[in-house]
This record gives sequence, C-alpha cells and structure tokens, in this order.
Amino acid sequence: MDKVWGSLGLFEPVDGVEEEKHPRFEEPEVKVKKTNTNNVVSLPTNPKQMKVMIVEPFSFDDAQHVADHLKNRKPVVVNLESTDKDIAKRIIDFISGTTYAVSGSIQKIGNQIFLCAPNNVDVAYSPQDDNMDKVFMSWSSNK
Repeated sequence: MDKVWGSLGLFEPVDGVEEEKHPRFEEPEVKVKKTNTNNVVSLPTNPKQMKVMIVEPFSFDDAQHVADHLKNRKPVVVNLESTDKDIAKRIIDFISGTTYAVSGSIQKIGNQIFLCAPNNVDVAYSPQDDNMDKVFMSWSSNK
C-alpha cells in the first residue's frame, strides 16, 4: 500500500532505501550557447532576380501590357514622352486604376515618366521639385 501512496505522491518514505528504488526525474540542464555580440543579421537572398519592365506606349491599347506586368507582380517604368497628351492622360488613368487594384503604388520619376510598382516592391523616392507634377499632370490640379 505504501508503494501506491508513494507513487501518487501522497506518502513520503522514511528510509533512504525507498528513494533509491524510485529515481527522481531531473530536468536536463539547458546550455545557452553564447553568440557573438555583432549586430549582423543574414537576410535570405532570393535567387530569382526581379525584372523591371520598361514600356513606351504609343496608343491606349499598349496600356494593357502595363496592366499585365503589374498583375504578374513586376514593376513597370512607363515612358510617355513620345505619347500624345490626351492618350497619355487616358493611359495614366487606366494604369492608376490597375495599380490601385493590385495594392501597388505609382510615382512620377521624371518628366512624363512613371514608375508603377505592385505591392511586393517597396519604392523609396523623394522628388527634387514638387512643382514638376503640375507641368505634365495639369488635369489633376484644382482650377
């Protein structure tokens, strides 16, 4: 009966002989490996490089190519320098909607040159001249 009570933990044996029969389970020592105190973090590298597509549309139909690249999660540089202004406005409207639909961003990076990036691409850009937007995108200003 003492064995039953002892196995349940309700009875403490008096002799040291009983304790030797039932070895105690001890927690193993946790060894902490000391690492170097450098603040270097290895970043996983992506073996597949990302391509940036450059498109120079001449008609509104070419805007579909830009939308296809954005749907495939590829950033696109759109050069509208040789595009008619009315067509360029329609293309920018279409591309802006596509960029919004894929949760991306669109940035003006030059005179009539835009960078459209899907949400998997982080774009950091600070324009040098804030008035540069008003030269080409005159339709966006409040008159």
